[in-house]
Amino acid sequence: MAKTINKTKKSRNPITIKSEETMIIISEEDIRNRAFEVYQENVNSSFNELDNWYYAERELSGYYK
Repeated sequence: MAKTINKTKKSRNPITIKSEETMIIISEEDIRNRAFEVYQENVNSSFNELDNWYYAERELSGYYK
């Protein structure tokens, strides 16, 4: 009998950030769009796709305020 491998789907749930006053919901599409904008703004940068993604995620969550 052959072994089966269970594959799991990556979560497509939006990121939820709670603060004392508000709750921010950031969708994957929002992050993707901002990451692409960051890439376009810094084409000659040493950032890679993952760096752009994390930067966009932190920026949209308010980390850089």
